[in-house]
Amino acid sequence: MGAFAVLAFSLLMVNIASAYGYGTSSISLGTYSASVVAGAGTSTSYTVNLASGSTWGTTLSVVNNNQLASQGIMVSLSNPSGDPPYSGTMTISTSDTTAPGAYNITLAATGDDPSSSSTNFVLAVSAPTSAPTTQTTTAPSVNNATTAQTTSMQQTTTISQPTTTVNYSSTGAYYSSENSTAQLASSALIILLILGAIYGLFTWKTTAARLAVIGTALILIGTVAWLYGDYAGGLSAYIWGGFAAILIGTAAWTYGDAKGGTFKQSTGKLVWLSIILILIGAFGWAYGELYAPGMPAYWWGGAALLVIGTFVWVYGDAKAGAFLRRGK
Repeated sequence: MGAFAVLAFSLLMVNIASAYGYGTSSISLGTYSASVVAGAGTSTSYTVNLASGSTWGTTLSVVNNNQLASQGIMVSLSNPSGDPPYSGTMTISTSDTTAPGAYNITLAATGDDPSSSSTNFVLAVSAPTSAPTTQTTTAPSVNNATTAQTTSMQQTTTISQPTTTVNYSSTGAYYSSENSTAQLASSALIILLILGAIYGLFTWKTTAARLAVIGTALILIGTVAWLYGDYAGGLSAYIWGGFAAILIGTAAWTYGDAKGGTFKQSTGKLVWLSIILILIGAFGWAYGELYAPGMPAYWWGGAALLVIGTFVWVYGDAKAGAFLRRGK
């Protein structure tokens, strides 16, 4: 029964990792282009609509925001997150130093209803006009009187339409529908963990060993699914499904070690250390999801603690003899 339980749960996780959210969304803009003088700004409305599937939490973001900011173009979204359909205003400001040219502002929706393709807003920036200059000349003296003559000179500047288009590639930290390599890699890794768990369940028959195998599989599968969820744009099914798998695996493994007497042996302290590392990694990572979303430091810090804690725990159980007896 234990083997079938792990198999069923693991296949569920694979299905989640392959689904790529609950649906898809599309992005529409009030206008798709605007022309401004460097130093000025503009705005337009946007709407994130549900294209297919069920509505769920979705976030609209500017994919090339960092590149635009380096060019003096700042973009802000008044209402970036919600359940489609939802609307807001995109406000764009430019710097006096922004070079003339046409800039693509790339918008994409991520989360449980990601957009199947990005949407571009074209911003044409032109150079500012120069202010009039005033030149003062002094006329020759007539009858010992000096007459000052002021001449206004208008400097004429010809502004041509921008001919240079600055294109930016999509570099957001999420998997797009065009790049399924990481998605396939995540699914393949989960399948390998499933096969390893099945092998372990049929190889070791003791309760302690089987629960250790189940705990290891669930913690590692949960970690892979969680990482995928973060890089897929913050998909809640991956993130909290992975979090639940880690907690269930930890609880099952702890119960098995308690029944098997591992905590009473010399390696008990090592096992306790492993549990502490896993809990710190899981709850620290969850804290990052809630209060600092989009921070890879939390993702990889949590994943590192989970993996280290898991392998230290396996080592401790092995030293305690949990895997020495293959029969009941």
